[in-house]
Amino acid sequence: MALLFGITMPFVGVLVRYRANYTPKRLQGLAGEEAAEDPVASIGYFGMMKRVHRIEGWAGLYKGIMPSIVTSLIAIVVVSPLAIFLSPGHRVLPNGQVSVPPQFVLGPMWILNFALSLVPSLLLIPMQIITNRTITTPHTLAAFAPSAALRVLLSPAERAQPLRLYLSPGVALAVLLEAFFTPLLSLLLALALPHLFRAHHGSLMYLAVALPTVVFGTALLTPLQVMFTRLTLQRRGETPDAPAVADAPPAYAEDVLDVRTQQAPYTSLFDCARQIVREEGWRVLYRAWWLTALSLVLAMGAPMVPLAPPV
Repeated sequence: MALLFGITMPFVGVLVRYRANYTPKRLQGLAGEEAAEDPVASIGYFGMMKRVHRIEGWAGLYKGIMPSIVTSLIAIVVVSPLAIFLSPGHRVLPNGQVSVPPQFVLGPMWILNFALSLVPSLLLIPMQIITNRTITTPHTLAAFAPSAALRVLLSPAERAQPLRLYLSPGVALAVLLEAFFTPLLSLLLALALPHLFRAHHGSLMYLAVALPTVVFGTALLTPLQVMFTRLTLQRRGETPDAPAVADAPPAYAEDVLDVRTQQAPYTSLFDCARQIVREEGWRVLYRAWWLTALSLVLAMGAPMVPLAPPV
């Protein structure tokens, strides 16, 4: 796990910052001249990576690693077993392993199984919010001082009532939609797979179906991921002029990104999409679309990998 996060965390952190970066359209001056260009406004994914390293160093690239590790541990210890035991038809084998029969995955009860599989995704919402705020905060947070970090990351109302995190506008809906559409695409492909490989040139037929699925999935999921990132940064119960935390840790001299959180908060998932398009342009909804496409390609390409014959 340490090796995995050591490799992936800089890329994940940059992705969160890149999608969270608020870049409103430049206003024109009174005489019609263009306003000064904001150096952060037109920055790309790798430009954001260079900026993070220049301002915050290697430590900045690994912001969010501690809550990410905690999230993974919760998923392994709590969420994964819960997802298995919520699956209809599961049974515990004599050797202690749990088996879920294929007919319950692709058979008559797959709808119930599919619906119940969405529940664990909701359980991790608070940790996802904390992780995104840790990555984007301008403050330097100590890795082993969670109480001090939470005073910076959460509003007083959220600390007093942590369940408020589940009520963050649009966050739960974005999680549910992504958790619904991602396995649905794989399920549709899995249902079509046996028929595709019965025909001649099965591999080519598979690619002919998988590639449009990747394109459609990318067009659908990327805006959801961008909006989810934006919505997780809104602190509930806090006004725009709320005072800063008195004992907040020091911040860096220069901000890595601009964040639109409390000035005119998004009120829903739809409002978030509408405001992004109006203020920043529709292209912002597709920031780092190629990473979403790559993840779908890897997921769709898994059935094409030949399995080793049983020994």
